[in-house]
Amino acid sequence: MAQRPPTYRVAFLERIDRAPGTASFRFGKPEGYSFAAGQHFLLALETAEGPQRKTFTHADAPDDPFVELTTRLSGSAYKNALEALRPGDQVDLAGPSGTMVIPEGQRKVAFLVGGVGITPAHSILRDAVHRNAPLDALVFYGNRDEHNIPYGDEFREMQASHPNIRFVDVLQSPAEDWTGERGFITPEVVRRYADPAEDRLWVVAGPPAMIDPMEVVLNVLGIPDERRRFERFTGY
Repeated sequence: MAQRPPTYRVAFLERIDRAPGTASFRFGKPEGYSFAAGQHFLLALETAEGPQRKTFTHADAPDDPFVELTTRLSGSAYKNALEALRPGDQVDLAGPSGTMVIPEGQRKVAFLVGGVGITPAHSILRDAVHRNAPLDALVFYGNRDEHNIPYGDEFREMQASHPNIRFVDVLQSPAEDWTGERGFITPEVVRRYADPAEDRLWVVAGPPAMIDPMEVVLNVLGIPDERRRFERFTGY
C-alpha cells in the first residue's frame, strides 16, 4: 500500500491574477518540504459545503521559497473558499505525490497543453531555468486569445533568454493581426515545429476534454507509448 504523504500547516501568502478567471495562489513552503518538478499536492479548505480537498500540480519550482497553484475560478464552494483566503490564513497541505516528472537524462521534451494544464510545464521549465539545465523544450500552448495566456509574460522572457525553450501559442479566437497559429493543436501544427521521429518525450496535461484530442494527435503523429506522459486534471 502506498504511503500517504505528510500533511503540513501552511500560511496563505498572496493571489496573483494570470488571466481572466484564472489565478495563482501562493502559500508558505513548509520547512523540510521537497518535491520534483511535475509533482502535485493536496490542499484542504473549509468551504460552505464542509471540508474539501483538491489536488493541484505544483506550479512553482522546487527551489522557490513558496508553494504555488494555478487554477480556474469556477465559482464552486471550494474555489470560493480559495478566493476568500486572506494573507496569514492557515490551511493544510499534503504532499508531494505523483510521478509526472521528466526522467533523468531525458534532454528533449514537448508539451501539448492548454489553459491551466500549463502548470506541470511551468514547474519543469522554471526548474530547468533555475538550474541552467540543458533541456530542449517545445511547448504547444492552446488558449482562447491573447488576453488568456497564463504565464505568457514569463514564457516570453524564458524564450528570449533560453534558445532551447520554445513556445508555440495556438489561439482559438485571436485578433485579426495575430500572426501565430490559429485554431487548435493539430498534427499539422505540431509537424511545422517538431519532427515526430525525434527522441522527444511528449507530455499532455489538462482535463479529459484536452487529453482525449491530444491523444489522437499523438496517434496520428505515430508517437510510441514509451514516449508519452499524461497528467489528467479532474474536478478542477
